[in-house]
Amino acid sequence: MKAEKKLDCVEMKAEIQERLLREVVELGEEEAQRRRAGRLLRDPILGGFLRTKMANGKGSAE
Repeated sequence: MKAEKKLDCVEMKAEIQERLLREVVELGEEEAQRRRAGRLLRDPILGGFLRTKMANGKGSAE
């Protein structure tokens, strides 16, 4: 018998995409992009990585 899944990655991806698309509709593309960039920079894991890359001139969060 198959064990019950606790995490469905496909469902989670669909929910995240839906939330991001709703954000674009409500705020407009530019504001939604600014907010996503801000969230990424505040992220405890990705934020440090992005700041390092940006300081080295290898990318932009905006």
